[in-house]
Amino acid sequence: MTQTPSRARRPAGPRRSRSRAPLILGIAIAAIVVVALVIAVAIGGGDDDTATSGDNGTGSDAATTGTVVASGTPLPQLDDPDNDPAVGMTFPTLTGVDQKGDPMTIEPDGRPKMVLFLAHWCPHCQREVPVVQKWVDDGKLPEGVDLVSVSTAIDPSRPNYPPDAWLAREGWTAPVLVDSDNSAAEAVGLSAYPFFVAVDAEGKVAQRTSGELTTEQLDAFAAEISGP
Repeated sequence: MTQTPSRARRPAGPRRSRSRAPLILGIAIAAIVVVALVIAVAIGGGDDDTATSGDNGTGSDAATTGTVVASGTPLPQLDDPDNDPAVGMTFPTLTGVDQKGDPMTIEPDGRPKMVLFLAHWCPHCQREVPVVQKWVDDGKLPEGVDLVSVSTAIDPSRPNYPPDAWLAREGWTAPVLVDSDNSAAEAVGLSAYPFFVAVDAEGKVAQRTSGELTTEQLDAFAAEISGP
């Protein structure tokens, strides 16, 4: 007679324990859901901050979508810098916008100029930009000669995008014409990156070359159009 109550009481304990397990599990799942929602909101807020970065001049629509209208006779593609048929030809007029969306034109305007074409994903361009910028900062650009640049071959699927953010990081000071559809590159006969065109005061092509230039080569290139 003493064992019967004992057997009746023993199952009662486990039944109470099992009844609490779903409650505990439910609380744990709810906590996980709350944490996940907090993380999602935090990540979403970060995306909003990135989207407004164009206000600081980086990643703006104009810097990646601007197109160029080229007028005048297109230059033949450069095959041999030592025997360039474009030398003596009039440099085409290139009309479009800069990286902020403001109107910009590169044209024969009575001032000699160095025109530098850059692609954000090109490792040679990435190495050349700081070299050219230091050359400018050191006062090596001859007085009266303009340095202007063209951002071309823009591709969001390739490295170092967007191009205006890259140039801002490098402290690039030359004006930048945006050539998202490569119209300007085709008009000047671009063959490789980076691509340089020296234009004299009469608007004629004095020299074209491609690849990385040393500071000494930049000196010589600028001397072609800087006058006596």
